[in-house]
Amino acid sequence: MAEAFGVTFRSTTLLWLAAAALPLLLLLVARERTRARVARRFVSERLRGVANPARVLRPWLLAVSIAMAVVALAGPRIGFTVVPVEAREMNRVIAIDVSLSMLANDVGVARLDAAKAIAKRIVEAHAGRIGVIVFEDGADVISPLTSDDAAVEALIDSVQPGELYSPGTDLGEALTTAQKVLESEPAQRGDVVVISDGEDQGTHLDDTLRKLRARGTAVSTIAIGTTRGSTIPNPNTTGPLRDDNGETVITYAHPETLQSVARATGGRFFENPFSEHALDALAASGGNVRSRDVRVPVERFQWPLLAGFLLMMVGSLVNRGAE
Repeated sequence: MAEAFGVTFRSTTLLWLAAAALPLLLLLVARERTRARVARRFVSERLRGVANPARVLRPWLLAVSIAMAVVALAGPRIGFTVVPVEAREMNRVIAIDVSLSMLANDVGVARLDAAKAIAKRIVEAHAGRIGVIVFEDGADVISPLTSDDAAVEALIDSVQPGELYSPGTDLGEALTTAQKVLESEPAQRGDVVVISDGEDQGTHLDDTLRKLRARGTAVSTIAIGTTRGSTIPNPNTTGPLRDDNGETVITYAHPETLQSVARATGGRFFENPFSEHALDALAASGGNVRSRDVRVPVERFQWPLLAGFLLMMVGSLVNRGAE
């Protein structure tokens, strides 16, 4: 019936509490009559003074005020307001190489530090949901798809080299894991961004690229490092990393590997994109924010709450002159 007058409630179940106003009314009326009867029995009419005729309304006022409070608690809504809501159109998974070769300092800072800074720039510029994985010879999801950019950036900051304890680099495994993250929302478009120095010791990259191409998943790649080679700081000592034979390990960036990955899947390739607008093309490919208007009911609980308060105040005023 309320809906016929344009009134809806956040919780219609709470309206049943208004039925408590009836026994409360009967109790207050009985109490008022008992009070008047006892007053006449022990106080003479001459001593009682002038009676307040409006006092008989007090039980009704209090009962109705309680009913109004219950109506306010149920959350009445009248009318609508139009609110613009943004719908993010595209998901993106960032895959960060955390192998020990990313400790090399051939780009002014450690490759991994540069990779994390670039990853956070991508998060800030992307209009859709973001997921993050890290990879070496294996891969691990550190953030599922989410719109909480601050949480994603904090997780990226926490990434450490060699944290998976699986030496080597397997780009195929990284792309397979990234695709699984995208498939958690199969109805939404998505792409992958790989940030790495391009070293790959895996054996199934070509097969993985064929599967991604068949699914229409574009993989953009970002190469970090130089091809002239660099030593790798040993995380456990002050010297460079050495192999089992005691020889110093030299790591070389392989941008050609990452370029071929991007080309095979229809993605974009970037090499050491440290300038301010170097990743503008990648940001533009990340989908757009689509806005739509949504009708939201307007809360009107203030009206019955104010009415209940005023009725209670009037009930207090008409009680003046009680014996």
